[in-house]
Amino acid sequence: MARRPSPEKAASWNTPRCGMCLAAIPCASVGEAKAIVPSAMKVGGPGTPIDIPLGHINAAYVRSHFDAMEVRLPDAPRAGEIMFALAMSRGPRIHDRMGGLTTAEVKGEDGLR
Repeated sequence: MARRPSPEKAASWNTPRCGMCLAAIPCASVGEAKAIVPSAMKVGGPGTPIDIPLGHINAAYVRSHFDAMEVRLPDAPRAGEIMFALAMSRGPRIHDRMGGLTTAEVKGEDGLR
């Protein structure tokens, strides 16, 4: 019987060090990201849904980009596997009304504002 991986191996992607490494991957259309990559961790068997949080690429305080995407793989993770999923969006939620910092006000200096 295969050993189940430790949840801590999946949690290592939720640390600022690994999250910022992922954010630093340059993309031709958006450049280098400044905000930390929002993340989630869940322990479950095959078919367990996981909600991946989304946020603004350069400013964590832009509420119009707070969203989530549900991901589910019917046959994963199997025993001894870890499922890693990445979700991205192209913009804010449609008709957002949360207020706060707007995309036009983003300075992109510290990853927050």
